[in-house]
Amino acid sequence: MATVLFLAPADLGETVLASGALAHALSDERDLVSLCVADEARPLFRAVPGLRVFTPWKRAGRFVFFALLRGVRYDAVIDARGGWPGRIMPARRRIRLDDAKVLRHRVEEWTEAAGAPKALTPVITLDDQARTDAARLANDTAPVLVIAPGGVTADKRWPRERFAAVARRLAGGPISSAQVVVLGAGARDAETVRAIVSSLDADGITARGEALDLLAAAALMERATLCIGNDNALTHIAAAMGAPTLTLFGPTDERVRAPYGPRARTLRGRSLEEIAALPTLDAGAAMEDVSIDAVEAAATDLLHAGGLR
Repeated sequence: MATVLFLAPADLGETVLASGALAHALSDERDLVSLCVADEARPLFRAVPGLRVFTPWKRAGRFVFFALLRGVRYDAVIDARGGWPGRIMPARRRIRLDDAKVLRHRVEEWTEAAGAPKALTPVITLDDQARTDAARLANDTAPVLVIAPGGVTADKRWPRERFAAVARRLAGGPISSAQVVVLGAGARDAETVRAIVSSLDADGITARGEALDLLAAAALMERATLCIGNDNALTHIAAAMGAPTLTLFGPTDERVRAPYGPRARTLRGRSLEEIAALPTLDAGAAMEDVSIDAVEAAATDLLHAGGLR
């Protein structure tokens, strides 16, 4: 039996990308896991076998301090956050990312850091509650089109009216019988979700706007025929669950942090070099360079690659 401490990143997408390293550190169903993660990430890990301690990141320092006082020593500390807690916590083995010497995907970095023989793909463990919540939202009798239009900052969000336009085209074409679900990852996405659902409903396309917890969202992605979204937690989750996933990129680098999965693709407008040369006030235009036609074409290609014609 091993004891493992996982110090998760602040970013939810990065947390998903680091989940493979956590799964790699667990070798026995009797292993015990302590987590320091952001509050919003907590549901994503509730079904991890052996979970015994959850600590919100705002109390991580206090958690480490009392663990030191009690003489706690972990078999493995996975430090995906950086900072002093991961450096001072006693551990037989410490897995953390050093400054990258070459440009490569985060999953490749975690694989090397852990000394794993093959890529540490993201791992999300579902529970019955997540599957039940997903089943209430979408059944197995029709395709499921998931739209994930949120983003932490405005310059990472494709315009909401374009998401509605693409959903309208797909629901009227290659997946005409699809159940359309628009998902947000938090309160910040609620207005965008409502706007897209309202736009689709006005055109006679039934859509549902939901704010599922992240594990229920993962269960829904397991059913998804296609997910289209920005660089956010939900597209990372979709890719990890094996859903055909098209992620739209602007100011962030898909070579480093693209959603990772067997059927994940990315799309951008202008190059990162061109974006870097933009005045700060115009940086948001990077997402606007991605056209509706380009997204529709990429989504259709992805559907065809998955066998849907």
